[in-house]
Amino acid sequence: MALISAWSYAFPILLFLGCFSSSTAAVEGSAFPFDIEGSSAISKQEAADNREPSLAAGSPVPFAEICGAGFFHSVSGECLPCDCNGNSNECLDGSGFCVNCQRNTTGEHCEKCPDGYIEDVSRGAPRSCQPCPCPLPHMANFAVSCYRKSGVVRCICKEKYAGPNCERCAPGYYGNPLLIGSTCKKCDCSGNSDPNLIFEDCDEVTGQCRNCLRNTTGFKCERCAPGYYGDARIAKNCAVCNCGGGPCDSETGECLEESFEPPTGCDKCIWDLTDDLRLAALAIDESKSNLLSVSSGVAAHRHVNEINSTVYLLKAKFSERENQYLLRKIQISDVENTMKGLLSDLEELAEKENQASKKSQLVQKETMDTINYATQLVEEAHNMRDKIQEISNKMLYYGVEQNLSPEEISEKLALAEDMLEEIRRRKPFLLQRETADEEADEAQELLSLAENWQRLHNDTRSLFPVVLEQLDDYDAKLSELQESLDESLDRVRDAEDTNRANAARQRDNEKQHERVKEQVEVVNTSLSESAESLEIPRLTISELSDVIKNASGIYAEIDGAKKELQDKLSNLTTLDHNLVQRAVEHAQDLQQQADELNRSLHRLDTNGLVQKALDASNVYENIINYVHEANESAVLALSITDRVNDAVGGIDTQITYHKDESENLLSQAKTLQATADSSDEQAVADTSQRVDGAQARKSILKNRLNEAIKKLQAAERGDAEQRLDHSKRIIAEAEKTTMVVGQATTPMVNNLSNWSQSFHHFDSSAYNTAVDSARDAVRNLTEVVPQLLDQLRTVEQKRPASNVSDSIRRIRELIAQTRSVASKIQVSMMFDGQSAVEVNTKTSVDDLKAFTSMSLYMKPPAKEAMKNENADRFILYLGSKNGKSDYMGLAIKNDNLVYIYNLGNKDVEIPLDSKPVSTWPAHFSIVKIERVGKHGKVFLTVPSLTSTAEEKFIKKGEVSGDDSLLDLQPEDTVFYVGGVPPNFKLPASLNLPGFIGYLELSTLNNEVISLYNFKHIYNMDPSKSIPSARDKLAFTQSRAASYFFDGSSYAVVRDITRRGKFGQVTRFDIEVRTPTANGLVLLMVNGSTFFSLEMRNGYLNVFYDFGFSNGPVHLEDSQKKAPINDAKYHEISIIYHNDKKMILVVDRRHVKSMDNEKMKIPFTDIYIGGAPPEVLQSSNIKVHLLLDVNFRGCMKGFQFQKKDFNLLEQPETLGVGYGCPEDSLISRRAYFNGQGFIASSQKISFFDAFEGGFNFRTLQPNGVLLYYAAGSDIFSISMDKGTVILNVKGIKVQSTDKQYDDGQSHFIIASISPTRYELIVDKDKLGKNNPSKGKMEQTPARESKFYFGGSPVSSQYANFTGCISNAYFTRLDRDVEVEDFQRYSEKVHTSLYECPIESAPVSILHKKGKNSSKPKVDKNKKSEKNKDSPRNPIGLKSLKQNVSRDSHCQLSSSPKAISHAYQYGGTANSRQEFEHLKGNFAERSQFSIRLKTRSSHGMIFYISDQEENDFMTLFVAHGRLVFMFNVGHRKLKLRSQERYNDGLWHDVIFIRDKSSGRLIIDGLRVLEESFPPTGTDWKVEGPIYLGGVAPGKAVKNVQINSVYSFSGCLSNLQLNGTSITTASQTFSVTPCFEGPMESGTYFSAEGGYVILDESFNIGLKFEIAFEVRPRSSSGILVHGHSVNGEYLNVHMKNGQVITKVNNGIRDFSTSVTPKQSLCDGRWHRITIIRDSNVVQLDVDSEVNHVVGPLNPKSVDHREPVFVGGVPESLLTPSLTTGSPFSGCIRNFVIDERPVSFSKAALVSGAVSINSCPAA
Repeated sequence: MALISAWSYAFPILLFLGCFSSSTAAVEGSAFPFDIEGSSAISKQEAADNREPSLAAGSPVPFAEICGAGFFHSVSGECLPCDCNGNSNECLDGSGFCVNCQRNTTGEHCEKCPDGYIEDVSRGAPRSCQPCPCPLPHMANFAVSCYRKSGVVRCICKEKYAGPNCERCAPGYYGNPLLIGSTCKKCDCSGNSDPNLIFEDCDEVTGQCRNCLRNTTGFKCERCAPGYYGDARIAKNCAVCNCGGGPCDSETGECLEESFEPPTGCDKCIWDLTDDLRLAALAIDESKSNLLSVSSGVAAHRHVNEINSTVYLLKAKFSERENQYLLRKIQISDVENTMKGLLSDLEELAEKENQASKKSQLVQKETMDTINYATQLVEEAHNMRDKIQEISNKMLYYGVEQNLSPEEISEKLALAEDMLEEIRRRKPFLLQRETADEEADEAQELLSLAENWQRLHNDTRSLFPVVLEQLDDYDAKLSELQESLDESLDRVRDAEDTNRANAARQRDNEKQHERVKEQVEVVNTSLSESAESLEIPRLTISELSDVIKNASGIYAEIDGAKKELQDKLSNLTTLDHNLVQRAVEHAQDLQQQADELNRSLHRLDTNGLVQKALDASNVYENIINYVHEANESAVLALSITDRVNDAVGGIDTQITYHKDESENLLSQAKTLQATADSSDEQAVADTSQRVDGAQARKSILKNRLNEAIKKLQAAERGDAEQRLDHSKRIIAEAEKTTMVVGQATTPMVNNLSNWSQSFHHFDSSAYNTAVDSARDAVRNLTEVVPQLLDQLRTVEQKRPASNVSDSIRRIRELIAQTRSVASKIQVSMMFDGQSAVEVNTKTSVDDLKAFTSMSLYMKPPAKEAMKNENADRFILYLGSKNGKSDYMGLAIKNDNLVYIYNLGNKDVEIPLDSKPVSTWPAHFSIVKIERVGKHGKVFLTVPSLTSTAEEKFIKKGEVSGDDSLLDLQPEDTVFYVGGVPPNFKLPASLNLPGFIGYLELSTLNNEVISLYNFKHIYNMDPSKSIPSARDKLAFTQSRAASYFFDGSSYAVVRDITRRGKFGQVTRFDIEVRTPTANGLVLLMVNGSTFFSLEMRNGYLNVFYDFGFSNGPVHLEDSQKKAPINDAKYHEISIIYHNDKKMILVVDRRHVKSMDNEKMKIPFTDIYIGGAPPEVLQSSNIKVHLLLDVNFRGCMKGFQFQKKDFNLLEQPETLGVGYGCPEDSLISRRAYFNGQGFIASSQKISFFDAFEGGFNFRTLQPNGVLLYYAAGSDIFSISMDKGTVILNVKGIKVQSTDKQYDDGQSHFIIASISPTRYELIVDKDKLGKNNPSKGKMEQTPARESKFYFGGSPVSSQYANFTGCISNAYFTRLDRDVEVEDFQRYSEKVHTSLYECPIESAPVSILHKKGKNSSKPKVDKNKKSEKNKDSPRNPIGLKSLKQNVSRDSHCQLSSSPKAISHAYQYGGTANSRQEFEHLKGNFAERSQFSIRLKTRSSHGMIFYISDQEENDFMTLFVAHGRLVFMFNVGHRKLKLRSQERYNDGLWHDVIFIRDKSSGRLIIDGLRVLEESFPPTGTDWKVEGPIYLGGVAPGKAVKNVQINSVYSFSGCLSNLQLNGTSITTASQTFSVTPCFEGPMESGTYFSAEGGYVILDESFNIGLKFEIAFEVRPRSSSGILVHGHSVNGEYLNVHMKNGQVITKVNNGIRDFSTSVTPKQSLCDGRWHRITIIRDSNVVQLDVDSEVNHVVGPLNPKSVDHREPVFVGGVPESLLTPSLTTGSPFSGCIRNFVIDERPVSFSKAALVSGAVSINSCPAA
């Protein structure tokens, strides 16, 4: 027992010693990475005091002994050297971690530098670390950390500091970090800087504030500006002095004596000097405070000494480096000599290398084995450490619990060692352990198999009832199918019988037609014989006239006898039958008497006249009978002919059908012939026979068809002479238009030429620049006018049948270019008081109604010239021609600049009295007048010629009434500058003498304008009115280098290699500034090779092809690193390196690069900002360019190979202007597509004192315009059924019955006061009293988030579709100003530049000509004519297509499509619906459209009333266009003679004018017909159906095969010349794609979905399989939703496929991330299997599944299936994506049943059925 007890205590100790010794034997000298200091009973300090002399490295020592300095005690018992990289001599025992690292190092082995320090070497561990030189290493280190990159130190600066070496202060701070003791401090501008900035703007060195606002000035904007008084720092209430223009005290506002007014002349210099001294004193005080903050103690001296020592050390190192350079130069020469020997050695080393490679492979294998073994040892060591710790704890525990003495412990340890030795001698049980493990594994496998089999067995048994039930269902369905098949067979047989009967009827009709021909011939023969027979009676009629008279008496006697006989005969009926015999006898007697009478007549008629008369009478009766018979035969023949004609029409239809059938048979025969086995002669012969038969039938049908066509062509009617006259009239109109243009441009050319000659007498460089600008403009004008004349000659030379609309359109484009060039001539005009200019504004008057902003440069004349002149002068007038109301103007009154505007009632005058005109400098000042609603402002900026300082003055005013619109009409608007013509009467407030001085216009709203774009000039002599040069002001130094592009202009640089050569590195640099999303920046073209730099959706794209074998290369900012369209300048660099790598750099940051096939750049010319239309539309470049929109915005600094180019000096530059007008970069308008919104947070109080307004334009009746919510309180302005509603906390103010969804511009003003809510729409004012009057406390204004166009936080309102512009609000923190939507924080699915609601130009109508026609043209010519794609949009419910590419996808999100054209078809009811547009359809309506199709039938256009009694339609029947509408109860029908289903574009205009109709096709063929007026009203209502109709529509009026959807492309729908752009609903309509198509269903990026029919609903158990080819990495694929909230959703998110299910208990999901990206441009297969609560997902054979909770109350609801998307109302918040799928889906199968999308229950949105773009 004692032995057993001792063993229990000693066993843990033996185990510890055994493990330790075995580990030591196994790994010699190895150290384990753990620290055993904690297990020692002696502390580290005690060990240090009692340690013996140092031991050598590697020598084993007992635990109690300690190693010497520089060594540590390893676990193996050895002393190993510390690894501290020479930076420490101490390390921890066991781990070897270094402590007390020196030389500013840290880390476990002193191998790295702490934060704020940098190593002294670029590789390896540092020998020492130095403070970061950010900017100075010891004295001024402002970096958190630093690092080396490419040998250069990079600093990560602390807050407040910036720069590569933290050498300057960050924005919002000032100071000089390079100055020892100086730090960066926060700017203090007293809160009077720009609130839109996130920091206060001050000088980064001195701290002087820039741009003091709120009428303040001073170093820290701490006092009011001259002319103002108040508290600038706290109250911020600087107000205008009320001293009549004189000075006042800056704090109290008390007026000062006149002697304190700023004097002029030399005294002014004294005042300026005094101001400068005051500023200098402030600067000295600031510097003094900075100097006092600098420490001058020991630390400063130490810093100076350190700088001196650093300088000395650097000097020594520089000299040392110089010596090293000389030494290395000598060494290099020695190395060159030894290189030859080394080369020979290299060959020997190569052989040895092969041998070493083999050995290294062997060593590598052994090394891997060793590493694996070492890994195992490490794991064992960790286990051993745990066991040792446990044993140690147990040993201590046992020693304490058993009260053992040290001697007893030693005895038990000895006993344990003996037992351990005995255990070691025994053999291990390794074989038994392996056998036991194998048996255990096999047993576990068997158990798992048994469990699986048991589970499968149970599942199978549970499926028996379901399978039996399904088999019964299938049996029943098979029976139904059999019945359906039998019924279908009967119908087929009936159809065959009907076909045979029809064929027999056709043969009978043919025979009847032959019989009719024979009867007609017989009738003609009879008629000719009758005519011959009539000749003889005509000769004898005169002779027989007397005989007839004699015979008439005899006939009278015979008639009398006949009457007596008839009477007697009637009396016979009363007699009995015995009298019959007597009657017969009496009759014989009468006969005898008649014979005697006849003989007596013969005896009397000695000349035969009586007989001749009888014969003539008989002949005449025969002739009459023949005529009647001929007439009846002709009527019968006519009816038969009509029936034959109808039969011919049916035969023609059958011929077309049989032709298609024969072509199908021919194609099938050819396919059979191609695939037939060549060895099977019988099959070949059979196929050949079928082909010959098909060809024979085809030839017969073709001949019959040609005959029918010839007959139809023979029936065509035309009048070539009328067409010729029609074309001549159009050419005459074109000539007249061109003469008007020439008259308008001729004075411009003459004036500019004279002025350019006068400019040569001046030397100013800026003046020469202005001359060059004018000369360029004149040159452009003189180039445009010959182009106009050449265009007219081309029109005159064209044959009369050609369409002249394109030529006239080109003339209009050239006129617009002329006006654009004239608008950018930035040269002033001199006015002498008598001269005047009427300016031609290109800004729409609708855009001027709510907001008007105009800026100009103004230079008054010399004061000496005005001594004896009246100082009051007229400057400009913009308004109505009557001059009584609705105008704005500018004048000088009482030596003040006065802004005057009138909005209908009375004038508002705003005098700028703080800066009299007489005090203006002798150079140009900048004047800006602005009006937002009824609020007006006038600005004056007086710049300096010598510094960047400038004086700014502002004055505000407001209309007292409710008028807010400048109600102008285009035809009634004039714009006079400098003066007015003699016959124009100015309003009294502006009726002043003309201006004397110099004026130069700058901008009107966002458009650049010029005085040289004039309509007329009055009393101006160009030789005397010499313009004045605008000086280069200090604040506009960079202005001359910037250029403005208006979206139609461009610059061309020819032969760029004259300034630089293409080299190993070729570089293009340019700076751009724009708020627009799309634009062409650079373009180079040479044949089929090209290079384009484009901005698309705000990001850069590079597309180029230098002749690469693999086609064009596309480089884009796919990571969205550098947005460009933020209205800020961005530096763009394109670098082509080594002829094989293209690099894109933005703002000196690398964005993206791409390698390509090595090839040099093949260009010499470059287009900037755009290109001419003929270049963009050329066939070589058009198919490759992603974008053909010219750039709008500013550019500067264009360089090639770092060489500058002046774009205005290039001779072919068109429409580019100087400078960068700020107004042109403001985004005042936003377009919403019904799915987006914009949002901003500003200090606005919507429920207190609020006023706001904006313009809107829409064609949709519903949508939210403005929305704000504060808890449950809502403020909104929305549209409902065309009316406008203001909603304030539930109180609604609604406009009158007037409808505002008419596509016109309307203006809204909402006003909220404590007493009343008011709404003004245009001129109509409505309001309601505030119900909370006197109860509501005014809430302080705070940051409030509001929305335009929609709201993501409320689903109560539909999103707005249309434009919103010129919005403004009243705020407490700043003045009323128009909203810049560019600054809004959120912009979702909106365009801040375009507004497609705007009306398009009126279409060119052709003169009315009756039944004009033309002969058939050659098909090739027609193809050339119609190959251009359409130009104007007809809109899906979206913006222009985004063809941006998903960064994860190979294919673009939108395939290459024809611009603004849309594809219809695929389903029977594919269509777009347009809400009924306002207008009177009863009188006249003109629609126009462009179409392209290969279909023979289909609906294009349809509109009707509710009962479809009144209707109008355009459709295709048998390939012909049919225009039809009703006139009363009759249908007027126009049908084209030619077929237009040729796959080419055709222009169609169809006009209804009361009871007459016209159909114009391609501008050449005109069909016309009219009915008599009925007097009944003709009324139709919406919607307009385009491309198809809703189910059940149009069947009443259109043949059934043309009711179904049109299959083809439509574009440019216009009503009365105005484009209809926005559809209210879209069903299965997509863009009209270019390029090859393949089978599949395409879901466009605009969004859409398909709902399958009810036979494909899904429940608790199903299997869905389909193939996808995505164009975006995220989107919904399949969705099923039940009424109780359960759903199944399959979607993609960033390339991952996720299946999510809710079964009524909770959500559960599974996902698969495929190895091969789904967006690689290939097809991928996805399968989803559900069985109750188990869902399995299979993506390209990668499988995952999930088991959800089992719902005991689950009901097998049959859920409808949505494919490609789902309505937002069915989406749940738990879904990770709600975006629709974009791409193609095919082979969709549910439960092994193929799904046909063409039979779907609903196809909504942009979905193309059965056709998918291949690329």
